[in-house]
Amino acid sequence: MTKTEKKTEQLLIKQLTTACEELKLHNDAFEYLTHHGQLNKLKQTLKVEVFCTTAFTGQQLKQALSIINHEIKTLQLALKPHDLIMTVLAD
Repeated sequence: MTKTEKKTEQLLIKQLTTACEELKLHNDAFEYLTHHGQLNKLKQTLKVEVFCTTAFTGQQLKQALSIINHEIKTLQLALKPHDLIMTVLAD
């Protein structure tokens, strides 16, 4: 991992942590999120998975996507709807 990739990863984690805290304020079903992708090709490979206790509605998914995109825009990244994965946690 290059120094640039390490800095990018640290900034991405910080921004996604902020998005996570924002999502907790807007949706009681939201629990946490995680991400994966190749650092040298983030624009093409970044995926964010949100974990929740109940399935999000279409509007809630749009809101989550908007919040995440707002936070990661400084990295010149933007998720498309198919880059956001939802996982409902079992009781």
